[in-house]
Amino acid sequence: MAARKTTKKAGAESKASPAMEFILAQLRNNPDVSYADVKRAADKKKLPVYPIMYGRAQVLLGLVAAAPRGSKKKKAAASATSSRARAGTRRPARAARDSTLDTLEEVIGNMRGVARDRDRYRRALEQISEILESVI
Repeated sequence: MAARKTTKKAGAESKASPAMEFILAQLRNNPDVSYADVKRAADKKKLPVYPIMYGRAQVLLGLVAAAPRGSKKKKAAASATSSRARAGTRRPARAARDSTLDTLEEVIGNMRGVARDRDRYRRALEQISEILESVI
């Protein structure tokens, strides 16, 4: 089996960006420094600093705890699976059934209103027709 080629040279380590190094230095000097202060100082040095970088630097220095990557997705998937298993066994809530009946009653009421309007317009057209026939 052939050995895999790597793009990095042996012994080469990836360096953080100058902006990240700046944020890390600021947090090492003062762990309580706010993002706004770090951003202001970075702007003076013309370094791009974003809130995600500030948060990542805090995690790297151990100033805040971070959940393992992907843990929220796993938790959401487990929750969705368990709720889907229970969903088929329950009856719809009373409020949902009542709202469905209310909606159905509204639709029927609207249809009756349309029929009333149609009849009224038909009578008006018939009257117009009679008037025109008597004139002609």
